[in-house]
Amino acid sequence: MSRKAEMSISIIGASIGLIVGIWLVASGDNLSNYIQTFTYFSGMVGDQLATLGWITIVFSALALIAACCIPKHPMAWGIVILIIGILMFFFIGTAWVASGILLIIGGLVCVFRS
Repeated sequence: MSRKAEMSISIIGASIGLIVGIWLVASGDNLSNYIQTFTYFSGMVGDQLATLGWITIVFSALALIAACCIPKHPMAWGIVILIIGILMFFFIGTAWVASGILLIIGGLVCVFRS
């Protein structure tokens, strides 16, 4: 069975996540006044946008790798993509909305498509 839809949705979501991560790393201190709009955490991780950007880049890259591996083991990689999409809402918050929604949809379609 072709898994082009799941792969496309997940690759687009991971790519948007990479762009957002690079933007957060590049912006750094310029956005420190608006920190609460980006994350639900405060303290050590939440106060540093560059750290949140690097976390976003790492998880987006992992989601991109998982999206490329969907045809081999769709159930396992779909679960990985779904978990990344959900967990990153708690770490990144508002900046992760577009990417998170696409990854969650891609993961759900991958898991529930027979």
